[in-house]
Amino acid sequence: MGGEFEKKYGCDPRPNPKCRLRLLDSIEKVRKLLTSNKEAEVNCEALMEDEDLRRHMTRDELEELIAPFVARFRKCLEESLAKSGLTNEQIDFVELVGEATRMPICIQ
Repeated sequence: MGGEFEKKYGCDPRPNPKCRLRLLDSIEKVRKLLTSNKEAEVNCEALMEDEDLRRHMTRDELEELIAPFVARFRKCLEESLAKSGLTNEQIDFVELVGEATRMPICIQ
C-alpha cells in the first residue's frame, strides 16, 4: 500500500517511522475485517503531507499478498510433522492460537 501511495502522491510513507506505524495499524485493521468479511476499506487519514490513504480491498487480494508467507508456514508445518514421526491419522486436533490463524487461508 505504501508503494501505491507513493505512485499516487509522489511521497513514500514507509521510511517515516510515524507514517509507517499508522500504515501498519491500518493494515492490521483491514486484515481483521477481511478475516470475517469478503471486502473492506482501508482508511488512514492524513497519512503523509495531509494526504489520505483510501483503498478498497478484498480477501482474495490479501490472500494473494500473503501467499508466499503462507507457503513458508505450510512448509514449516509439514517439516515439523515429518520430524515428529506422526501421521495425520494420529493427530486428534490442532489448536490455532493467535489472530492471524483465524484467517480462512490459514484454517484450510
